[in-house]
Amino acid sequence: MSSSSLSSCSVKLSTIVDNKIGLGPNKENSSIIYDFYKYMQEKGSSDNHQVNNLKVVIDFANFLGLFR
Repeated sequence: MSSSSLSSCSVKLSTIVDNKIGLGPNKENSSIIYDFYKYMQEKGSSDNHQVNNLKVVIDFANFLGLFR
């Protein structure tokens, strides 16, 4: 696991949205992940659920090399 992995520490939703999604180097993948975030908000998902899902999606994209 890399030292920048999201799953290794507690993270606020705003930190993920502002620093991980918004500043992702791959703009197309950042946009898709942001759309997923907006979808979860619209469906009324809790902040904790959103954070957990976004951490998994971003870590998986990093694993595949799609978010670097």
